[in-house]
Amino acid sequence: MSKYSEQILSILVQYDNFVTANELSKLLSVSKKTIYRSISQINKKSENTVIESERGRGYRVNYPNYLKSNIGLKDFGFVDYSPVERRNQIMMKILFRAPFSLPINKLFEKYHVSSELRNQDISVIKSVLKTYDLSVYKKTNKISVFGTEESIRKAINNILIHSKTVNPEILSEPTDGFPDINIFDNQFLTKQIQWIENYLGASIPYPYNINIFSHLYILIIRFRQGKVDESNKINTLSLEEKKTISENKSFFSVAKDVIKNTAEYINQNIPIIESYYLLQYLISIHYDHELTFEDKTPEKVIHIVNKYLNGFGMEKNQSKSLKTLRNDLIGHIKPMINRLQNNITVNNKLLSNIKTEYGDLFNKVKNISKNIEKESNFSISISDDEVGFLTLYFARYFEEIHTQKSVIIMCASGIGTSKLLFTKVKKFFPDLNILAVLSVNEYKKNANLYSEADLIISTINVDVPNEIPMVLSTAMFTQTDRKRVEQALNGE
Repeated sequence: MSKYSEQILSILVQYDNFVTANELSKLLSVSKKTIYRSISQINKKSENTVIESERGRGYRVNYPNYLKSNIGLKDFGFVDYSPVERRNQIMMKILFRAPFSLPINKLFEKYHVSSELRNQDISVIKSVLKTYDLSVYKKTNKISVFGTEESIRKAINNILIHSKTVNPEILSEPTDGFPDINIFDNQFLTKQIQWIENYLGASIPYPYNINIFSHLYILIIRFRQGKVDESNKINTLSLEEKKTISENKSFFSVAKDVIKNTAEYINQNIPIIESYYLLQYLISIHYDHELTFEDKTPEKVIHIVNKYLNGFGMEKNQSKSLKTLRNDLIGHIKPMINRLQNNITVNNKLLSNIKTEYGDLFNKVKNISKNIEKESNFSISISDDEVGFLTLYFARYFEEIHTQKSVIIMCASGIGTSKLLFTKVKKFFPDLNILAVLSVNEYKKNANLYSEADLIISTINVDVPNEIPMVLSTAMFTQTDRKRVEQALNGE
């Protein structure tokens, strides 16, 4: 099977229209013959034509056939690394081992690249790590990284958080996205997340659960593999840090417990500053259960919220929906300021979809954010990831005026896949009334109970009453799936 098959299928799934062989060859930097051969192999793998062609127009995915074929993008039997993936994996290895050196030949042996490409990769790695105030040293056939512990972890964290390999929906299965992690580490870290949730009496939603998992994971691997030097921080907290602890005693208490658990788990002494670092993550979370009231909200937060609302010309107490929007923004912006001031990165996995679905709205929120950044008394830089999260609050507000429609979500089992699909549907269509999440058998037994449904979204092809439209979807609810659901809801 051609190693480009997955990439071709991934590209075509995202397009509504035809894509020519010439366009595909340019996107993948391969010949048109390679494109023809790969598409032929994809179609041979399925009983029906997955990628259809039309003379003069090119290729496109036959979406119903693709869904029925059960072809996954990882079904092609190969592991192929892009230059970025290759460099990220190498950076992770030398960062975790810092300041110890590693043999260059060993670092690159599984990638089968030329010495020229190795040198190019090392040059790029030097440039990337320089932005974190880290220095890369190459001596004979070895390479190492030097810098502060804070800078090393910041670099590792940003590479991890922006990696496409971390599963944001299933925290219990994050292992593939974290190098050098074993089943015992995975279980320990997952239990620490549960420990925090039980202590605080609140769930930690995505992406904050991934952030804490990543932070603790980095701590463990650094103490195991690297030479951690926090001598300038050991048992010394600044007045500002002590003030933060004093204002968040409950959070600091659980942070100390988790760090103590971690120290016992890896059998090493961990300085008190690590409890403070974890505290910063805990107070940077937007908890789902939290109700924010203006009289308990810092003036800075209220000011920023008003900037966003005024940017849309909204009056302060216009409606119940606007009050909900205000509280949503307060709940997000309060911890957001702490994240930005402490260089805590959150990765918005939906960012590209948000830009596509709500492009104008995203740009509007981003322009308001730029104006906020320019204010002399706010030394913060609001990332696109944060802008994306804020955009979703405004999208929900503006879509509340639409008539609510009732939907059934189902799959073969009704347990795992449909639950995931439910989460995806609610993210992009928050105003839908989800009547039920169930299996095909459950639906067939009780179809009369769901006769008022306006639409059925299913991961499996099934006969349903003619009067109820059905959309066949993937569990990942891609852009194409969302568009087809939107069309069905609009009667198109």
